[in-house]
Amino acid sequence: MKKLWLGRYISVPSFYHSLDSRAKLLMMVLNIIMMICISRWIQLLLAACLIFMFLYLSKIPFSFYLKQATFLKYMYLFFIVFFTLTEGTKTLFQIGFLQVTLDGLMLGIFYTAKMMLFVFMGALLTFTTAPSELVAGAKALIKGQSMEQFAFMTSLAIRLIPMILDEVKLIYSAQQSRGLDFSEISLQEKLSKLMAIIIPAISNTIKRLTMMMDAMECRGYIVGQRRTSIYHLTWKMKDTVILASGIITLVGIILL
Repeated sequence: MKKLWLGRYISVPSFYHSLDSRAKLLMMVLNIIMMICISRWIQLLLAACLIFMFLYLSKIPFSFYLKQATFLKYMYLFFIVFFTLTEGTKTLFQIGFLQVTLDGLMLGIFYTAKMMLFVFMGALLTFTTAPSELVAGAKALIKGQSMEQFAFMTSLAIRLIPMILDEVKLIYSAQQSRGLDFSEISLQEKLSKLMAIIIPAISNTIKRLTMMMDAMECRGYIVGQRRTSIYHLTWKMKDTVILASGIITLVGIILL
């Protein structure tokens, strides 16, 4: 089973790790705006240069980011096939009523590249920022009790992703040790065996969440009450530089 790292914090001493969580969140917002504004290859290239610079500053192997992007490979394939068959006028070849176009193919590759860059930036945020830091940054950016509750729920959701995946991997390994081999059974049997993995994984995850709730209750957590944080956010010059580079790139994309 392939390992999905999205939602996990990878502790590495790097420049991007040391940035303020507020700067990282603002960069993520700028990245979303960039992806919306990009409509030409030159704009995509400019955004890619910025994002790959950030990936390099994180000192996390690029293979980690690539694994997250390839996790959606079937969606990328759907985009390419859909645009190739439905858009464009420059025909490459035709099979029956299906017309494969060159400009449609390029359009599918373009949107696939945009989605991969977005996945890279999302993985960069979770890889370099602990969930508690994300909560502290979100609370500092947007004040209010509702925002605090939303940030807390988001942090729990981020923790829940690797927790569920770990449970699935553990149960899948246990089934393999008992002789289960998905490559040698039919599709109908695969679906029935899959339920034997999903149901225990959900059950174990609920048990772990119940234990987490009991631990929070023992520590005096009360919904709606003002909470203090061990994270003291300090905005530094490097945060300003990173944010300024994102703003300059966004302006360049809009002007191109």
